Amino acid sequence: MNTAQQVQLAANPPIRIGVIGLGLIGGSLAKALTARAHVQVIGFDLDAQAVAQGIADHVLVAGSATKDWTLLQDCTVVFICTPPSTIPELVRAVRPYTTAILTDVASVKKPVLDQITDDRFVGGHPMAGSEKHGYHNANEILFENAVYVLCLPEDSAIKAQEIHLLENLIKAIGSTPMTLNASAHDRAVAAVSHLPHVAAAALALLAARQGDNNVNRLAAGGFRDITRIASSDASLWAGISLESRTELLPLIDQYIAILQEFRGDLGEQSIESMRQYFFQASHFRGSLPLDGRGALLAQSILNVYIPDVPGVIGKITTLLGQSEINITNLRIREFRTYEGGSLQLLLPDSAQAAKAAWLLKEAGYECD
Repeated sequence: MNTAQQVQLAANPPIRIGVIGLGLIGGSLAKALTARAHVQVIGFDLDAQAVAQGIADHVLVAGSATKDWTLLQDCTVVFICTPPSTIPELVRAVRPYTTAILTDVASVKKPVLDQITDDRFVGGHPMAGSEKHGYHNANEILFENAVYVLCLPEDSAIKAQEIHLLENLIKAIGSTPMTLNASAHDRAVAAVSHLPHVAAAALALLAARQGDNNVNRLAAGGFRDITRIASSDASLWAGISLESRTELLPLIDQYIAILQEFRGDLGEQSIESMRQYFFQASHFRGSLPLDGRGALLAQSILNVYIPDVPGVIGKITTLLGQSEINITNLRIREFRTYEGGSLQLLLPDSAQAAKAAWLLKEAGYECD
């Protein structure tokens, strides 16, 4: 954060922030806000660990018949960190006691927002997490370098300066705020988070159902890595999958279709088709950012190494144009005279970039 943002958060008396639900995400958020944003956290949960550690100033004890929401009356922002199905009811319960911005951290947005009419609610989702769960696994660095999506409803009554404060809180915990509409968020997250959880669980079940102890003994290393998220909380992910079903169901169909396509190529022993399958997947995987930022980037960059010969750029653009691949921008970088250079192509999405890389490689060009 810059100095102005730090001054905005370092108010006297300190800004008060509410956190309802102190599990992995809520607990990590409370810890990060306390340690990094230096705000006062008012927490609500059934677990007293956060109070004992000095992270939150209040906890709802198990079995309590009432919730003292009046403690939230001076809060600027209240984060609701509970399962998606509970959020609309909590928004309605809390609103009479506070004028704060209310926001959630659920990984689905449209099903939640569709049930909420509060004009001071912002849908939120930090793109961070772990296969572990519960407050005892909470960590203040959980959000470091994560994209934090905000979905602001069209009829919002929240002022621009209040949104800036929320964005500064997000930056203070180490994340990068990103604005998306709810439907775009849900489509992207279903592909990069929800479906991978389903796939990891399927791989683990496939190994388990072999009934072979040798599989267990050999299922280490890479297998453990790619199925790590199958260790996630079962009840939580059953609920998330249900909430995400509108976007998740067609993605599952696409995933099955890709596997069937590969199965067909394997059955026909089509080595060239299988090589293309693995190449395009490898290219997309290699294009992902390493620092965790921009995981939902809409455009893709393809670098093509070109010789210093007349007409080469025209040949490349013609080749891609004939395959209906749209180049939205291009840039030429010269290495040394007579030795060629690099043609940097900006393409609309990762699918077109992977297709373009395959076509260019087949035409004899080196690209990454």
